[in-house]
Amino acid sequence: MKSINVRMPAGMLVIAALVFSACKKEITNTPLAAAEDSVKHNQGGGGGTGTGSANTYYVSTSGNDVTGDGTSAKPFNTLSKAAAVITTSGSVIHVKAGTYTEPSTVRLAKGVSLEGEGMANTVIKSSVTGQWSVFLSLESSQDTPGNQSISGLTFDGQYVSESNNKTWWGVLVSGRSNVVIHDCKIINFRDRGVVFDGNDVNDPVTDPGHYATGNKFYNNTVLNSAAQNNNYGSGLLNIGGQQGMEIYGNTMVQDQRGRYLNGWPIKYWDNGWLRGVKIYNNTLTKKAYDGTYPGEGGNWDFAIELFNISGLEIYNNTIQGSIDLNYNKKGNYAFCTWIHHNKIGRPTANTHFESGIILEFRTESALIEHNIFNNVSSGVQFNTRTVNNNGGYPNPGGGTPQGGFSFLSNNVIRNNLFANVYQGNGTGTAAGVTVISENGNDPQIQNLDIYNNTIIAKPGAAPWIGLDFTSGENGNATGVNIRNNIVTGFRDAWLKGSSATRMSGVVVTHNDAFGNGSNAPVWPGGNPGNYTYGNNISANPLFVSLIDFLLQPASPCVNAGVNVGLPYIGSAPDIGYTEYGK
Repeated sequence: MKSINVRMPAGMLVIAALVFSACKKEITNTPLAAAEDSVKHNQGGGGGTGTGSANTYYVSTSGNDVTGDGTSAKPFNTLSKAAAVITTSGSVIHVKAGTYTEPSTVRLAKGVSLEGEGMANTVIKSSVTGQWSVFLSLESSQDTPGNQSISGLTFDGQYVSESNNKTWWGVLVSGRSNVVIHDCKIINFRDRGVVFDGNDVNDPVTDPGHYATGNKFYNNTVLNSAAQNNNYGSGLLNIGGQQGMEIYGNTMVQDQRGRYLNGWPIKYWDNGWLRGVKIYNNTLTKKAYDGTYPGEGGNWDFAIELFNISGLEIYNNTIQGSIDLNYNKKGNYAFCTWIHHNKIGRPTANTHFESGIILEFRTESALIEHNIFNNVSSGVQFNTRTVNNNGGYPNPGGGTPQGGFSFLSNNVIRNNLFANVYQGNGTGTAAGVTVISENGNDPQIQNLDIYNNTIIAKPGAAPWIGLDFTSGENGNATGVNIRNNIVTGFRDAWLKGSSATRMSGVVVTHNDAFGNGSNAPVWPGGNPGNYTYGNNISANPLFVSLIDFLLQPASPCVNAGVNVGLPYIGSAPDIGYTEYGK
């Protein structure tokens, strides 16, 4: 078994690892010897023909592990027995309807698939105990084709409380490609629901060079199976070393435990290293944050936390909790991440500070568009560190890369609705879009486009600033374009810079700033160099409603924008996140 990834409270990104082994190894008892458990060849037509044949074998509550041979007439009684003897690639283990209690870890051979008769009908309770215990193990060395699926079952780890629980992990897929888990329910595991681990390296700090491919996780329900404490946090689904993995159609909820005990729906594994992963059409719910500062008690507000990403696409999800992405490089893709058409936030505002999207350390060519943020304290925030702080992930070429380890380059935020942005109790920089620099106030920004967004402060709980660049007095920014946005209701200013302006090539045009403490940009250190400011208005945008913030026909924002390369309907683009009449 490899290491556990952890996030601890000292700072926004401190990583520790509890390494249980320096090498790859299994984590519970070894399987029974094949000779002891060999299946006798069946001469009848009951469905199975014994070891050596690619066929379907059966497990039933009325079966027998001693006299059974896996045929439908003589099924096995336990999944662990069936998995120990059915090892021929292409075989299927079919678990008939019923409720089972499995006493030992099930080790599924590569190429062998597992199916039940529907998650409501086939329920398997694991009574495996012990720290880091695993119920279903699919472990091989890296680059192994798994070529198998798991479907139609419920796995129950029997977690009731911190002092009353059994199995720690639900499913471990390690080193294998082309493994599909779908239409399953994974519930009540103490520590983690499912782990997809793509390589043999423990916590690699540089690209491991080996990735599992073709893995999918879809149409599953995962509940109450992600832990959090002062030492580390885990996920309902944990992924690392994956290329092209698809995660879709799942419902993942972690809100069933007490304060500081709930992990995240989706979490990185082994420092991430994810290439071309897609996360879409999911419902992800993390318990509402109840700390007074980020990381209190080891707790964070993340619904998704991933490390070392390239080409990550997150879309069409409904997410309660934040998206936190770290070390974001585009590599061979057009973007490091493309986050679009998601609903992010809670139906009712939390009393505590909660974020929307957090991009930490380096972020290259992120595209964030067509999302609806509701009841978040910060919509999009870039959390940078000092130029030479690598966060534990050194530059492969040595030294410090161009712009530093937190360089923000060619990022785009457009066509998003940020509704009811609120201050919240506790520590945090609330704003529609903000750049935060921890320890040095020296972010490095090259080309940041903020186009056609609607950013609305929550009445009675408004933050101070809509677009916040106040942490840049020691940094540098060029090519910042802020155009066609509506920003309303912030107590201080709709747009504000730092006390010593280190920005140049800043374009602020065709925005509607209305009802803010200042409806003109505030530059305490003086205007940016090469500054373009014009065609901005300060007028009531005349929304149809305070739910969707669409424009009325008479809105001063209709046809009042400037062409920035996005589609529009009338004589000119509208100001705001969507076109009137669209």
